[in-house]
Amino acid sequence: MQVYATPGPRRGPARLRETPEDFQVDEVLDMAEVSAVRTEEFPIPVYKLSKRGTDTPHAATALSEALKSNVNFAGLKDSKAVTTQYVSARSRRASDPALVKGDRFGAERAGYLRRPVTRGMMAGNKFRIAVSTEEDLAGSTSEVFEACAKRQVPNFFGYQRFGLRGMVNHRVGRAILRRDFRGAIDLLLGEPREGEKGPASEARSLAKDGRYPEAAIRFTPRQDIERRVANHLTTKPGDFQGALRRVPMTPRRLFVQAYQSFLYNRTLSAGVQSGLDIGRVEAGDNWAEVSTSGLGVGRIHGVKEPHSANDSVPLVQLVGYAFRDYGSRFDRLIVPILKEEGVEPSSFYLKEAEELSNEGGFRQAPLLVKESEYAGQGAKPLLSFTLGKGEYATTLLREVLKPEDPLAAGF
Repeated sequence: MQVYATPGPRRGPARLRETPEDFQVDEVLDMAEVSAVRTEEFPIPVYKLSKRGTDTPHAATALSEALKSNVNFAGLKDSKAVTTQYVSARSRRASDPALVKGDRFGAERAGYLRRPVTRGMMAGNKFRIAVSTEEDLAGSTSEVFEACAKRQVPNFFGYQRFGLRGMVNHRVGRAILRRDFRGAIDLLLGEPREGEKGPASEARSLAKDGRYPEAAIRFTPRQDIERRVANHLTTKPGDFQGALRRVPMTPRRLFVQAYQSFLYNRTLSAGVQSGLDIGRVEAGDNWAEVSTSGLGVGRIHGVKEPHSANDSVPLVQLVGYAFRDYGSRFDRLIVPILKEEGVEPSSFYLKEAEELSNEGGFRQAPLLVKESEYAGQGAKPLLSFTLGKGEYATTLLREVLKPEDPLAAGF
């Protein structure tokens, strides 16, 4: 994210997430076909998962143990927040306790589905975010909400996609695409993270020097993935590709996806900087109609298709091995960025790690926002809004606060 869409000022010492309750997220899922009773037609238990101060994969792992089944969830939810979302078993033979309680989460059975939860079932997320500040944010917030209504705020991937403490995720992804598996592991284990101290920092220093056995015993419980990778290299020195496979599938895929997101953000930033209207379809764009909910888009239309008279938005390619230069105004920006990065679309097909291969796709250029409200509450004004799936609240909040130091500001 290299640009802002609105001219408002930076907002001094404003901060998010002083407590997890300051950042509340409720997933909006299509739950129309849920049975209260388990039957042959509706065999899959689905749970409303409420969590505080933990990430989705860790809570899902604990829930899968209780259900004796792997689980599906529609989207990742912030760890530094109070969130609700839906998680289902994958197996028809899963256990189905009415309640499951774990470390910083609780799950209540909501019913039974025909099939496991999928990303396609999610419509969006409702946010209620309190900002700690001594300034009046009413003007800046109104300006940003108006820009969102005009579809002029870029639909950037948020900071958390990249790992704000070290901005490591996309760099690991780049190394993987270059088949530099040792470089990927060096970044994952040895790259310093801002704010880490004591054993956590010491473990990274040891890993950076290749002293994996010593690092493994110093990584903290919160660094369980790093410990798993270091233990693999302790027993199988030099097997960096195998060590990467010790990372669970969801975060492992995230590395390549984060690099894909990095390319997208660079492209959209370049578009805004060059004055492109990101909210209006122009001839030669890939485009899609906005859904009736106003929070998503329909099928992708090609650059040669005249755009619909209905509500529609331009699309930007997410680079993958199926990327093609269609000559759109956004493609003309992507191609030189790829050359600068030294990466080709074919790099996204990884014969050495096919599970990480990524075909690519499309993402709408403007942020789609509904139900936006601002309520002044003394030193903690409350911003409420609903975003479509895959959109980031921190993208909207970045536009409001324009932080000098996103990490210090709680992003």
